[in-house]
Amino acid sequence: MRQPMRMRELLRVSALVEKPVVAREIILEWLENKAETDLPEQAWKGRAFRHKTESHSFTAVRAKDRKTDMWALRFVEPDTSGVEREWTTEVAVRQAVGQDGLFSLRTLVKSGELKLRTQPTVPRFVEHVAAECGLEQGIAKIESEPWIIESDYDAANLTEFLVDPDRRTPAFVLTVPEDSVDPTEPLLDPIPLQRDTLGTAKVIVLPAEYTWKLTNRFGKRLSVYRGAMRVYLTGFTDHADPEGGHDLFMPHRMDTPENAAKLGSLLRWMAARESLRKVRLDEDVLPFSSVLVPSVDFATTGMEERGASESDQLRAAKRHLDILGGELKLATQLQQWLTEENKALEGRVREAESKLRSAQHRGRPSMDRSRRDRSRPRRPMPPYRSDEDQYPPRGRDYPRGGYSSGGGGGYPSRRYPSGGGWSPRRSR
Repeated sequence: MRQPMRMRELLRVSALVEKPVVAREIILEWLENKAETDLPEQAWKGRAFRHKTESHSFTAVRAKDRKTDMWALRFVEPDTSGVEREWTTEVAVRQAVGQDGLFSLRTLVKSGELKLRTQPTVPRFVEHVAAECGLEQGIAKIESEPWIIESDYDAANLTEFLVDPDRRTPAFVLTVPEDSVDPTEPLLDPIPLQRDTLGTAKVIVLPAEYTWKLTNRFGKRLSVYRGAMRVYLTGFTDHADPEGGHDLFMPHRMDTPENAAKLGSLLRWMAARESLRKVRLDEDVLPFSSVLVPSVDFATTGMEERGASESDQLRAAKRHLDILGGELKLATQLQQWLTEENKALEGRVREAESKLRSAQHRGRPSMDRSRRDRSRPRRPMPPYRSDEDQYPPRGRDYPRGGYSSGGGGGYPSRRYPSGGGWSPRRSR
């Protein structure tokens, strides 16, 4: 049975931008070339516009007042792999008085697949915006090339970078095997990984001669070396739990092209999911709807101030209602997807807890004597004694010493070795 199409969000990018206007022009030029079309004049003036081709759709809105200038663009395109998918890219730029410019991006996909047969990648125009306009995330700049550690100074900076609380994205540290011909070439190609996770992760190449810096700082439990790679999530500290998501991948996970491709896909998904978990909507990222709603208000107020006729205002109101209705439908689809994701996550958590309890139960020693290890030597039983030996007649004289005295007559305690055996007193 064919599954219904549903909308899902894949990744988010948020960064400070030095040149917001230039960034907007780079985005429009790149998407125009990709769609092989000519955008209207309003697009290049930073105004709201709508433009459609046979397969692509552009919608831009702008909300501007005395303190804030917000511009957002939604770009919709089909999947080129032949699978029935529809990709949506939302990018926004905000300028506020007394604040740095904000660049934000969201990637969404509409598909009928229960599990997406693809991997999330950041649009290529982010690379051009980072190179021409400068994008910063906390303590780090967004750069298209991986960070290669080339000195002890760089290695020391790396250790501080990993524990810095202002680090915004996961760090993928790829080490180089000690016998590698190129001391800066890890088993997993870092360049495509860095470009596909641009703004969602930081890829770092650590040559073998500098790995001891991490071991000295964090210990072997939290270090990485000998061709392995480790993921350091945000919030990492010197005393972090190695099982707390800071996953270690050994060299055999990337020793063949097939294994490397699987690990690369896993890392891309990991970076995308962390961006959804850490980057907040309406605070770090501007959704298209967050700019659309004030733009509608500004447009309505402007028509009233210009004295537009009631018929013109009515047509504009109907157009705005259609747009807002589409946004409501999209928000409902995303909410449904989030609900399904939460249910699936709860199921995985319950399954993991059940497996943990089972493992703990298997690890406990069994109290059932019939199931104990038969290979263990048993304690020797005391030799057989007659009733007369075990229960001597009362009144018989026994030599003093070497016997235990007690109520009801003494029993020769030397016959029952201390620490084991059967005791007549306990059997009573």
